[in-house]
Amino acid sequence: MEMVTIHGDEWKKEDVEEPIAWAKTKKWSKTQWYSDSENWDHDHCQICWWKLYKSEQPEHAIGYHNSENDNWLCTECFEQFVEIET
Repeated sequence: MEMVTIHGDEWKKEDVEEPIAWAKTKKWSKTQWYSDSENWDHDHCQICWWKLYKSEQPEHAIGYHNSENDNWLCTECFEQFVEIET
C-alpha cells in the first residue's frame, strides 16, 4: 500500500487520488484565505481537509483558491500533488 505524507500525517495514496485528479482539472490562484460572508470563518482543503482561515500562520492563512466553484487547496497539497512542474 502506497502512502503519502500531508502535514506530517500518513495517508493512503488511494484515499486522495480522486480529489487530486479533480483538482488537476481546475485553475488555482495562490491567495490569502478570505470569505465573502461574515458568517463563514474557514474553509477546508479539498484534498486533505486542512483548515484554512484568517491567521498569522501562513500554512493556515494562504492557500490556492478556485473561483469557479469557490474551493480551496492548502499550499502543501497544491505543491505536492497539483502543481505542474515546468
